Amino acid sequence: MMDAFDCLGLERRLSLDDDEISAAFRAKGKLCHPDSGGSVAAFESLEAASQTLKDPGRRLKHWLELENRPGDLRGSVSSELMSLFTELGELLQQADALIREREAAGSALAKAMLEARTQSVRDGLEDITGKLDALVASRVAGFEAVESGAADGWEVARDLAFLSKWQGQVRERFASLW
Repeated sequence: MMDAFDCLGLERRLSLDDDEISAAFRAKGKLCHPDSGGSVAAFESLEAASQTLKDPGRRLKHWLELENRPGDLRGSVSSELMSLFTELGELLQQADALIREREAAGSALAKAMLEARTQSVRDGLEDITGKLDALVASRVAGFEAVESGAADGWEVARDLAFLSKWQGQVRERFASLW
């Protein structure tokens, strides 16, 4: 298994920020890039390592595996996420129905008549994006507890996997409503 931390020359720790990861990528990239005498394979490995570490959930899962901490991404998520799941599901269903209506609207007038609902759903998507971002930030803030063994890293990783998936679904719907 590739060690993304080692590949980028970073200390194996969870509390990394995007600037640290980007700076390490740029520094190593200057050496590994094919235009600088490096190989395509080495640069692709560097890109993969950077992508792994920039995503907090993937970084945590990778760290847990490197640290040989047994666990699994399958299982239940926190009750906090379960309560948000209901709200998210309803909002995504509203967005999907509206997207279908907009696609079926045959005239500019029909599309214009949907604009108030469209703005309302956009507002809902923006609101839930804020909630999802806050939950990701709270999980990332708990990385120190995971490193020390005071928190279950696999539970945090499960939450982050779901949150990342949900963020992607919300972004997709939001983009479809423009």
